[in-house]
Amino acid sequence: MDAFLLKRKVQDANSHDNAKKTCKEKCPHAAKCYRRNPHHFKEFDHPHLDALLEKGEFLELPPDYPQDKQVVKEQLEVLRGLRNVKPKLEQVASAKEHVEERPSSSSVSKVGDKRLSSRNKSTSYTAQTSSTVSNKSSNMKPMAERLKENGPYNLFFTTIPDAPQTHTQQNSITFTDLLCPSLGELKCSLQINFMIDIAWLMEQYLKAGQGKKPLTILYGDEWPDMKKYIELMLPNVTEHLVKIKDPFGIHHSKVGIYVYSDNSLRVVVSTANLYYEDWNYYCQGLWISPLCPVLPEDSPDKAGESPTNFKSTLLSYLQQYNIGVLKTWIDYVKRADFSNVKVFLITSVPGKYTSVGKPVHCHLHSVGELLSHHCVLPAKTTPTSEGPLSWGVLAQSSSIGSLGKVPAEWLRGTLLRSLASHKDCRLPANSNSTLSIIFPTKDNVLSSYYGPQGGGCLPYSKSVHEKQKWLKDYLHQWKADHTNRSRAMPHIKTYCRVSPCTTKLAWFLITSANISKSAWGGNITKAGTSYVRSYEVGVLFLPKYFEETYFQIKDTGDDTKLFPFIYDIPLTPYKNADEPWCN
Repeated sequence: MDAFLLKRKVQDANSHDNAKKTCKEKCPHAAKCYRRNPHHFKEFDHPHLDALLEKGEFLELPPDYPQDKQVVKEQLEVLRGLRNVKPKLEQVASAKEHVEERPSSSSVSKVGDKRLSSRNKSTSYTAQTSSTVSNKSSNMKPMAERLKENGPYNLFFTTIPDAPQTHTQQNSITFTDLLCPSLGELKCSLQINFMIDIAWLMEQYLKAGQGKKPLTILYGDEWPDMKKYIELMLPNVTEHLVKIKDPFGIHHSKVGIYVYSDNSLRVVVSTANLYYEDWNYYCQGLWISPLCPVLPEDSPDKAGESPTNFKSTLLSYLQQYNIGVLKTWIDYVKRADFSNVKVFLITSVPGKYTSVGKPVHCHLHSVGELLSHHCVLPAKTTPTSEGPLSWGVLAQSSSIGSLGKVPAEWLRGTLLRSLASHKDCRLPANSNSTLSIIFPTKDNVLSSYYGPQGGGCLPYSKSVHEKQKWLKDYLHQWKADHTNRSRAMPHIKTYCRVSPCTTKLAWFLITSANISKSAWGGNITKAGTSYVRSYEVGVLFLPKYFEETYFQIKDTGDDTKLFPFIYDIPLTPYKNADEPWCN
């Protein structure tokens, strides 16, 4: 389990009876505070808001008041909910009307991550920054045109406000770009994620003019007051908390499904949680599907499958939840034509799996089997020729779990069995393949745009690292100069196999799954089974489905379309004095 999540659960277990006054630290932003999520108000005192709340009504603020009037009104609504103070009906109606009908040209919401209060307490950003990001986005081409330009891979990275060069990159994206009308007239949408700041998310829909469209959210990180907030403010939102019995498992998937007025749809697989920091501070990646049109009414149930079985895997994944709120979405997927999708959907769902059966909701088995069938590496024909072992396996993530006392226990003995597979070598038990892990050093984080706060997305436990010091032999620094993202810390998770000349990839995986047993699956038993604890989703790119032998990631002057790659290679190994960033 992520260290910050464990800490949060302990904090939540110890906090009760929100109506009671407790001795809390005063919010460092005072009257400039922009937060509207309940957990921030549970952790910090706001005397200026208490004074307004005790008056029983909302007073007009002076012209020079340091915060927007509507922000203060929404903060008071949150406080009333926490303390079970019922507001006057006209106040509720006024706030509700404002939330639903705010013009899309309004500035970005200044709502932070609820986990930020426990990891980045002093983080703030200004309205000027938000406005700048919004303007940059609006000056770019319509999203449908940009999606076409980024085909056939459709792989994007998030814009970093503090890195101006990323504002105009062809495959840089903001969340509101996903709601661009050029992609279609939005009918409704589904967001499956780990952490959702509902106030920030609704701001993005409002900015895009989609604030009233039906929205369904599935989330894994419990907000005790989210139901109250949605009940009071958001009649168009349906929510469901995904509960996991296993204390070491989390609902970590990050998927969006966008249905348009003609019942066509798009699927987005992302690495980003749905709150401000994840979409502005950190490096994230996302794949956007081509438009999947609706099938004719008389089409058979199995019609519209992709060459990669994407549709059946997605349907099976959604069905694993076994919850009523997804029935409509399952029906939408069943009636859509996925034949133009060229990537494989890779999923993990809590449970025990073997490689037998389709689909298998276990990253270890799914990736290993697909690479065993489709990954082609050069054969070693002479002592000096490349051969499969000269192609290195690269693993890059934002967190690392407990991997064991020695590399052979899980990292090489299980994970590498999957990642090193290819057509001539299925699930090698003792692979000699080179494995390199990209994870930020302390210096990487301290020199980031946000200093120590930049490490908030890297919940690698110091106590865990102390038990696996051997891991340092595998670690490499985070550097992304060629995409202007070296100083923005990576929350993205990617895995690939690169040629010895570092210009080509044999395959590429982007996923929510960090390097952990919970995400990928535990040690493979003698019976071939592996136990998964968490929900995860990613997409696997294999060259043959793009009519290529390998993906080209560096310009070699032959006009080959480049596959988007976020960090720099050759890699930079840790120096002797380097240590991974740990919480």
